[in-house]
Amino acid sequence: MISKKALSLAVALFSVLLLGLLALPVLAVTPPPLPETHYFVGAVTIGGEQAPQGTVVSAHWDGSSKQTTVGADGNYGNVWPGFYISTGDGIAPGQTITFRVNGVEAATRNFDPGSTTVLDLNIETATSLLTGVTGEVNCALILTGATVDLYKNATHVATTVSDGDGDYSLPVTATGDYEVRVNKSGYREETQDKNIPVLGPQYELDFLGETGLIPNAPLTPYVVVCINYWLHPELGCVLSTPKVVAVIHAWLFPV
Repeated sequence: MISKKALSLAVALFSVLLLGLLALPVLAVTPPPLPETHYFVGAVTIGGEQAPQGTVVSAHWDGSSKQTTVGADGNYGNVWPGFYISTGDGIAPGQTITFRVNGVEAATRNFDPGSTTVLDLNIETATSLLTGVTGEVNCALILTGATVDLYKNATHVATTVSDGDGDYSLPVTATGDYEVRVNKSGYREETQDKNIPVLGPQYELDFLGETGLIPNAPLTPYVVVCINYWLHPELGCVLSTPKVVAVIHAWLFPV
């Protein structure tokens, strides 16, 4: 039977151990790097000031990319599971990675699997990132390779092409009203307006369904599908009367 003295000693030792563990600093760190993985972590600043939460950090290589966002502390990659690139992402050792902050190039590093790199990023001018997806009016088809152009006061300021998932992103360097135009061969141009009230946050503008592109010469079944969505919005693809009329017009007057 354990004596009261031995029990008291055990409790005291456990309390000291517990207090010691609680006194250790709790750090948000990336996990130990795997042999095929390269982790990146660092602070992000814009014009020398801490970047706001939600600022987009992206890594680009050979037509591929990955992205993350800045946390409330102004850092990226320091929250589990971290920000990393691996050989499974289609990159080879030594290949150059370009890092961007809100679409603006900030640094480059070579891919070094099995390592962790502290990489602070800074850009001089505050920016935002306008992102979205390009697709068709019927809500079912994503359009890849669509050209997305950004205009401000009728002046062309940026352009990009949607990727293999139909996603696009454009850097925005000034507040105000913008016009976004999407074009793709075989489709009629679609235009939307977007106001950027402040720089820093990421903004979204999709071209799909009600704002999706209409084929130059839609076939009858395509038109029927769009009319059905118009009649039955509960199906999840809500189309307005003017949009359906535009589809019918394209069917009657193909180009």
